Amino acid sequence: MRDTTKKDNTRLRLLAAGADLMHRQGYGGTGIQDVLSACGVPKGSFYHFFKSKEEFALAVLDFQAERLGASVLPLLTDPVRTPLERLTAFFDYFLGLYSDAASLRGACGCPIGNLVQELAASNPSFRQRLNAILSGAEGLMAQALSEARERGEIPARLDPQETALFIAASWQGAILRMKAVGNASPLERCRDFVLNELLRKSD
Repeated sequence: MRDTTKKDNTRLRLLAAGADLMHRQGYGGTGIQDVLSACGVPKGSFYHFFKSKEEFALAVLDFQAERLGASVLPLLTDPVRTPLERLTAFFDYFLGLYSDAASLRGACGCPIGNLVQELAASNPSFRQRLNAILSGAEGLMAQALSEARERGEIPARLDPQETALFIAASWQGAILRMKAVGNASPLERCRDFVLNELLRKSD
C-alpha cells in the first residue's frame, strides 16, 4: 500500500510540474528534463509512467481537465444559487483568477486554450482531447442556461446549447485579447455583455 501511494504521488508531482511548465512555456518549449528538474524526479521514474512526451502531455491534459472540473462543476451546479447566479459566479471566479497580478493565468492565459492554439491544427490526438475538455465545460454551461430558460431568467428565444457555445468561444477570445492588452478589461467586457445584454430579458 505504501509503495502504491508513493508511486501515485510521484505521478502527480510529474503531472503538476508538467501542467505548470506547459502553461508558461507551451508544449514545444517544455522538455522532459525541465519537468524532472522542476519536481526532482529521476528520468527512470518518468518512463515508468509515460512512454513518451506526447503520452505525458495527454495525461497532463487530463490532469488539467480534472482541475478545471473541480473549479467549474461546483460553480455551475450549485443548488443554492439560481442558474443565472451560477453563471455570474462562473464569470466572477475566473475573472478574479485572471485579474490577480500574481497568478500565472493573468500572464499566460488559459492553459487549455493555449494548447488548442499550439497543437490542435497539427496533432489529432491533442485536438480530440482538447475539444473534449472544452465540450465538457460547454455542456455544464448549457445545462445552467437550460434551467435558466425554464425558470424565465433569460429570454425564451435563446437556445441553451448554441448560447453556451457562443459564450465559451467569446470568453476564450477575451482571454486571448487580455494577453495582448495586459489587463483583464476584455474579460470584464465579455462578462458584462453576456450578463447584461445577451442574457437580459426585455423590460
